[in-house]
Amino acid sequence: MCEEYTGPDAVVDPADPDPQLRQLAEENKKLREQIQQMRAAAAAKKKVEFSKLIFLGVSIATTAITVFSCRMIWITMDTSALGYLIPAVFTEMAAATGFYYSKAKAENKIKLMAAAGVQPEAANFNDM
Repeated sequence: MCEEYTGPDAVVDPADPDPQLRQLAEENKKLREQIQQMRAAAAAKKKVEFSKLIFLGVSIATTAITVFSCRMIWITMDTSALGYLIPAVFTEMAAATGFYYSKAKAENKIKLMAAAGVQPEAANFNDM
């Protein structure tokens, strides 16, 4: 006995809904499997870049030192620490931010060049 072909291009008798239901059930099962695979891929943990960790650390340190300074100024009523501590911390934050965005700019330029089919060269990055 020969089994019926139930692929997507199979000829189905419109009077008999069973082959159509089986075909739809198979397609539904395949789509559910694809959705599960996509969810698993999206949930996979990606490694955080080291430059982001440095930027996050500097940001946290800046915030912590600023809050601590404000608290100590409130307690001691002495603002002499602001002249040295706050500018030093925000200078570090400005340097970290500048380098991070410069790195991100170069990475984005490489990604855009790859998408356009252009080979990245050193001369392309001289205008930074």
